[in-house]
Amino acid sequence: MSLVGTVAASVSLALTGPALMIGGNFPGYGTLRGDDPPDQVTAAVLRADPAPETGGHVSFNDPTGDHDQQFALVDRIDRAIASSSRDATIRLAAYSFAMPSTSEALVRAHARGVNVRVVVDDHSAHWGSVRRLEKALGTDTSAQSFVKVCKLSCRGGRGNQHAKFVTISDGTWGRKGNLHDNLVLVGSLNLTNFSSQRQWNDLYMASDREAHDQLADVFRGLVNDTPQPRMRLGETGTGFATDVAPYRVSSRADDPIESRLARVRCQGASLVSGDHGRTVIRISMHAWNGDRGIVLARQVARLHRRGCDVKVLYGVGMGRVVANTLRDAGVPIRDSKGADGRRVHHKVMVLSGVLGRQTDANYVWTGSHNWSDRSLRNDEIMFRISGRALVQAYLANFRTIWKVAKP
Repeated sequence: MSLVGTVAASVSLALTGPALMIGGNFPGYGTLRGDDPPDQVTAAVLRADPAPETGGHVSFNDPTGDHDQQFALVDRIDRAIASSSRDATIRLAAYSFAMPSTSEALVRAHARGVNVRVVVDDHSAHWGSVRRLEKALGTDTSAQSFVKVCKLSCRGGRGNQHAKFVTISDGTWGRKGNLHDNLVLVGSLNLTNFSSQRQWNDLYMASDREAHDQLADVFRGLVNDTPQPRMRLGETGTGFATDVAPYRVSSRADDPIESRLARVRCQGASLVSGDHGRTVIRISMHAWNGDRGIVLARQVARLHRRGCDVKVLYGVGMGRVVANTLRDAGVPIRDSKGADGRRVHHKVMVLSGVLGRQTDANYVWTGSHNWSDRSLRNDEIMFRISGRALVQAYLANFRTIWKVAKP
């Protein structure tokens, strides 16, 4: 049975209930390849621990749809802000911020007693939405509410503030007004009309204390606006894992993406992951270029040759050598630009199959981190979430875009 073949068509899926069950007959683990030594794969099958399943909701906008579909992610952020309780703390990090509705939602929250703290890159500093926030909140970072503008990477000496996330310490959510403390919202969306109407984006939202506190720590580092050592965050007890740039890469072990790809095995997926024993990889990447991009492309090409089921969608920032490396290896690759010119803005990798000792891995990495040299210099967030239902939702979105993309 193929996990890929059972993907739900929905582009917004609640993940707080029981995991989706997939019926049918399974062919087993599949045939071992030369790149997968039998002793390693057998050991992985025998020792693998169950992959954690993170709860939450994932949503996607549809830039080809009507207004509500285009601005679905902005609406989700605005409603989350509106749900915040008095004396809660909202932290919002953005690269491009020109969305009046979100600015207004933050000003209203501040007016009713919520602590509202915003960090943006300086290219947004003169836009009306940010200027209105500065007028309402002030710029004193020692105050309970403020706007902080970083001229370069907040935690480094080069690059930009490119991280995109929101945390809300407590509030209500849903039609029944259920209490949800420690909200985290992470994805690829810029708070602009262009991002909603011309780009495919994702937004993941969960109520999780450990993930909230980690992102709050990241935010405090951004506010300091001074070069800092690499920030290393451990996996939470609830299955989240966060990687934060900027940092320097001197070896494969230093780059979390290189390290991740090096741990992938193409055969031996368990009954609850992969496709007939094969590991499935889907990459939807806005920018994939530079020397680092070439190294990552070679790793992905190698995995395809070894039998992984790999497909790639790309946006405007695909390097020529990267694209040729993938095509020469036979990797199915499509320019996400359809007839209407819209493209992916995701920074997403989906993996279902074998990762290290896990034969039942179902993971999605999302956030702001492109596969490029520049992302090593920027403030970036790469957020790992997990679960079969979550993977299915991202695969469904990938298939939707694949159908309209250029071969």
